[in-house]
Amino acid sequence: MLHIIFYLLHVSGMAVIISTALFLSMKKDISDNIRKKISTILMSAAHTQLLTGFALFFLLLSEVNHMKVGMKMLIAIEVAVVASIFRKKIEKNESPNPALILIILSSAIAVAMIAFLL
Repeated sequence: MLHIIFYLLHVSGMAVIISTALFLSMKKDISDNIRKKISTILMSAAHTQLLTGFALFFLLLSEVNHMKVGMKMLIAIEVAVVASIFRKKIEKNESPNPALILIILSSAIAVAMIAFLL
């Protein structure tokens, strides 16, 4: 039962990462206040997805494909780090490099493809 809750949180975190990254990549004329809130949501979702992924790995240790989980974890760590960098830049009222959102979006899509297609 516990692994189902973690799985739902894990998939929800990925959905939030992809949707917020898509929103930020498409909308250029967002107020600074909304951009700060969305960047915080993006970073929180990335960390939630990473932590629930670790929890799922340890709950289902004998039933997982370790190579697949390893690739997903490396990319998820990268997404969490880049999302944190993006949020820090926004909080300091600096203009973050637009490539950061594209890195987050493409990496999140890669993790989802690894998860569901391999």
